[in-house]
Amino acid sequence: MTRKRTALGAIGSQGMQALSSFTIQVIVARTLGFDGLGAFAIAYGVMVLVAGVASGMVGDSLVVLERRERSIRSALQQYAVGIAALAAIASAAVGWASGLLDAATALVFGVAVALFALEEIMRRLLMAGFGFWRVMMIDFAAFCVALVVIGIATLTGSLSLLVFLGAIAIGQLAAIALGIALLPAEERFFVGFTRVGLVAVFQYGSWRSGQQFLRPAMLTVVRTLVTLLASLAATGLLEAGRVYVAPATLAVSGLSSYLFISFANDKKKPLREKLRRADRSVLALVGFTVLVGTVLVAALPWAGALLFGTAPDLFAVVGWIAYTASIAAVTPYGALAAVAGRQAAVFTVRAIDTVVAVGFVWTVLAAGGGVQWVPAALAGASILGGLAIRWFILVPLIRREPGAGTGSGSSAGLR
Repeated sequence: MTRKRTALGAIGSQGMQALSSFTIQVIVARTLGFDGLGAFAIAYGVMVLVAGVASGMVGDSLVVLERRERSIRSALQQYAVGIAALAAIASAAVGWASGLLDAATALVFGVAVALFALEEIMRRLLMAGFGFWRVMMIDFAAFCVALVVIGIATLTGSLSLLVFLGAIAIGQLAAIALGIALLPAEERFFVGFTRVGLVAVFQYGSWRSGQQFLRPAMLTVVRTLVTLLASLAATGLLEAGRVYVAPATLAVSGLSSYLFISFANDKKKPLREKLRRADRSVLALVGFTVLVGTVLVAALPWAGALLFGTAPDLFAVVGWIAYTASIAAVTPYGALAAVAGRQAAVFTVRAIDTVVAVGFVWTVLAAGGGVQWVPAALAGASILGGLAIRWFILVPLIRREPGAGTGSGSSAGLR
């Protein structure tokens, strides 16, 4: 399979996930209103957050470490089950105790969180073998099953937050089942539990898990801040802008996932060459974001009203486009540094820019600024983090490579 076709598969896999998320959130907005969308956004944000933790701890580890070794395989299995179970219990308990969800909805929410995390691990296992088109198939299955559940509920006139969360849970279960069937034969096996590989997976995966946790955690904190300092409806309006731009955001994330796996598999290529590729990828991804963003802004007056009943705020949409561009400018460098063994340093930089981002948002809201300026504040902090990873982590690594100071490929090209 050619590199170009694989990259297209990566876009397609994220595009299908984007379509599913986008469609369901539009239906929520049209049926439950912006208050309902605000509550759903918080719940869905927690699912994405937990999936990020599972993706970092288990998903990234199975790409970089030797996943077919029995001790590593056992550790991956244990972490997958443990993260899903603990997250399900905690999410359901907090959702109910906070008053955001009633008892039944909280229970379904917990199940959805666990299945969402396990399905993400299944996606990463397929991606590890560059099976991006198979990932798109299981995401399509999840989407179709969720729509069927929502459609049946619509016919009975009982649409609610519980129905939407239940639809996601059932869809994820269907995707996991199909994913097992689509796994290559050499990947379709379980091993007995042993403690031998737990430390090795934790030493790598904990940093990647922490990094994957940061962005969804930041968005969850931001939604909570907007809800507390403004209103749940304001959170829904802000979320409408993010959902409108989500297809571009997830396409960028899909290509970034492809880059991580590609960097991990190109073990023999020098880091200098990989950095040049990361630079080209950043330019291409930012250009793609600007192009798609221009189309989205042009279509906003009629497309926004068609999708949400009222068009999302223009400045919020532009801000989310800028935030997507910042992801495009940051993620390739973070992926390359993590593959190069500097996952702890990447986590530190990302943690700092996350704290800065939340500080920017709090300052904007506390000063009486409108919620439409929140995405732009997030974008500014994210860009700073990406520049730090390139110049303070990757460039010093390259200067220490054998032969870095000789020939035409010297460090002059890095300045």
